[in-house]
Amino acid sequence: MKKLLFPIIFYSTIIIAQNPDPAFNPMTAQGAKGIDWSDHILFWANPSGVQYNECYFSSDSALVANLDTSVRIQNGYPSTVFNSVSVTSLLQNTKYFWRIVEYNASGNSSSPVWDFYTQPPATFLFEYHFDNDFEGWQNAGPLGYNNWHWVNDSHTGSSPGEIAFFWDPVFIGDSYIMSPEIPCPAGATVLIEFRYYEDWWSDTVVVGSAITSDNGNNWSSIWELHATGNVGPDIFYTTISATGNFRLGFYYTGDSNNIDFLYVDDIWLATPITVSYPPSLLQAQASLTEQKVTLSWNQGVPLGPPTGYKIQRKNGLPEDDSTYIDLLETSAGTHNYDDEAVELNQNYTYRIALLSGPGYISHFGNEATAYVPDVLTQLKTEIQLPAKFSLEQNYPNPFNPSTKIKYSIPAVIANEVKQSQTVSIIVYDITGNKITTLVNEQKPAGTYEVDFDGSNLPSGIYFYQLKTGSFVETKKMILLK
Repeated sequence: MKKLLFPIIFYSTIIIAQNPDPAFNPMTAQGAKGIDWSDHILFWANPSGVQYNECYFSSDSALVANLDTSVRIQNGYPSTVFNSVSVTSLLQNTKYFWRIVEYNASGNSSSPVWDFYTQPPATFLFEYHFDNDFEGWQNAGPLGYNNWHWVNDSHTGSSPGEIAFFWDPVFIGDSYIMSPEIPCPAGATVLIEFRYYEDWWSDTVVVGSAITSDNGNNWSSIWELHATGNVGPDIFYTTISATGNFRLGFYYTGDSNNIDFLYVDDIWLATPITVSYPPSLLQAQASLTEQKVTLSWNQGVPLGPPTGYKIQRKNGLPEDDSTYIDLLETSAGTHNYDDEAVELNQNYTYRIALLSGPGYISHFGNEATAYVPDVLTQLKTEIQLPAKFSLEQNYPNPFNPSTKIKYSIPAVIANEVKQSQTVSIIVYDITGNKITTLVNEQKPAGTYEVDFDGSNLPSGIYFYQLKTGSFVETKKMILLK
């Protein structure tokens, strides 16, 4: 007899321990501006399997990037996992950096270095994105009047539309372009930020940014680049002490034949004036079970009587090139909102301003980002409409003195539109006399319940009848006192 041989195969599974994933979804969104310097809370989301974590925070980006323990403000060792931290008494008009380190038994992982800007004492924002034209900027010479152009390009890494310096026509000397006048109190600290890209040609190329308080007759440089190769795209930010109203400018100096192009975009200035403070703690939280993002915010500080809030939304993250659109304006007493006009597997960024009377609007406060997951863990239950007319037995039965009557109306569609129907429910005694009408009105499709009270009736048998169109159904009930 032949024997059947079955090979036995042994499988072994190698389990490789892994470091935790990094923290994600910073609630004070990357690059947020206008954060309250007196009291703010940072939120973030942690991955699964974390044993403890740390938070590093400072205005010195190098200390945070290098995880210097001198700027570690939270240490959960050995078993505490934080998802928020309060930061207070910050400097005004300052850029701060923060990151989270997650630990498990296998090792650790660090989040990106996130950053935000605190508010000046009160700010007005001047923003220039050059989407369609120079937006009021003008050539200021003394040479190169024909070298500055508006171009529909995105060399700086932002959305199309930027100002550009061209090498041609060739000149040797200085050429400036300057902004409209920026209102500013004397002695105020001003925050300035812009994007740039320098396209080098030969030798040393000198470009820069400067301010003038006399319409371009005299300039004070605030940034200068000596380039021996292409530089950027990059972002520059600084603070200056203004002597009063001023204009911001950009310049080329030297032989213009040494450069190809200089591109500038997304110029942002924050100047202190008397305005309202917007909410500084806008939070956005995507639901895991419903297709919506829930927003909440604190009150802010109005200049006049508060009248409401203005909320804007854009697709993507704060640093993305998408444009903010108005989402809604709320009343002064509203501090939360559910945005249900969202798509799955999408990031959304929100910002908020405070409205106050008479006619004041603050700048926009911090941005908040939420990711709507591509698969919800539990979808909304679809409401099933009745498929046919029905009249159920009253409950309780017998009853004393009241009972409930349940009935259902199906959907009737005419001209592709669901139609309501006239429904009546009438109660009769055993001799057929009408006692009362419980329902007599138009009803859309659905299941309903109505109460019948027999307190003023004697014990006995009664009938209740549902009638709608050609449908009639009658049931018996017993009142027993």
